[in-house]
Amino acid sequence: MLPYLKDGDIVFFKIFIKGKTKLKPGQVVIFEHPLKNIICIKRISVVNKNNIKLIGDNIEFSDDSNKFGLLNNERIIGIATSKLIIPKLKIF
Repeated sequence: MLPYLKDGDIVFFKIFIKGKTKLKPGQVVIFEHPLKNIICIKRISVVNKNNIKLIGDNIEFSDDSNKFGLLNNERIIGIATSKLIIPKLKIF
């Protein structure tokens, strides 16, 4: 699967509110990495009551649940809603 996002892409998202926002497999979430002091964005693979399993679109190189395990819902910041597509202009 090709990555949905690349470095530098602009992503719009809605804030995650625990108990009000519904999480579903396939959604792209923004979260605090459980082991590093960084913010990441990955796709939800599996959802259970308080945790989610995340998987990167570029599985071979992804730092996802295969490396750090399930993510507690408390670490979710938001759910991606769309990305800004900037057309490449040809200059003549």
